[in-house]
Amino acid sequence: MKYSIVFVIVMLLGKSPGLTLCPTLPLAHSQYSMVEDDEDLPHHDEHTWKLGNINRTQAESLLRGKRNGTFLVRDSSKAGCYACSVVVDGEVKHCVINKTPTGFGFAEPYNLYSSLKELVLHYQHTSLVQHNDSLNVTLAYPVYAHQRR
Repeated sequence: MKYSIVFVIVMLLGKSPGLTLCPTLPLAHSQYSMVEDDEDLPHHDEHTWKLGNINRTQAESLLRGKRNGTFLVRDSSKAGCYACSVVVDGEVKHCVINKTPTGFGFAEPYNLYSSLKELVLHYQHTSLVQHNDSLNVTLAYPVYAHQRR
């Protein structure tokens, strides 16, 4: 039995509520691609960005030469806190992630998130510049995510 491409697309969209139809560029011959919602982002896998007990020098070594927005989260030298290390204009910058009784945030007044993962997902789309003028970057690329082209 033969099905038209439109029928197949409609069937796929009906069975996968997270699937949306997005045009690809350039829009020659009405090309379309299937794109999952943010659920397939490497940011959802903490193993791609949460490294734990490494120091500032080790973080800088891992991030050196990576593109802007490549980041990792590690234990901070400040007890009970974490540090975010991120590439900004070719340099590795570091900022403290404070842990409070109600969540995680960068600086007072805290924008609090219930988990490090929620914080990372938020700043994937939002620049850190609101917390520090020298951090005009988003957490775009987890350090251990496969590079997408």
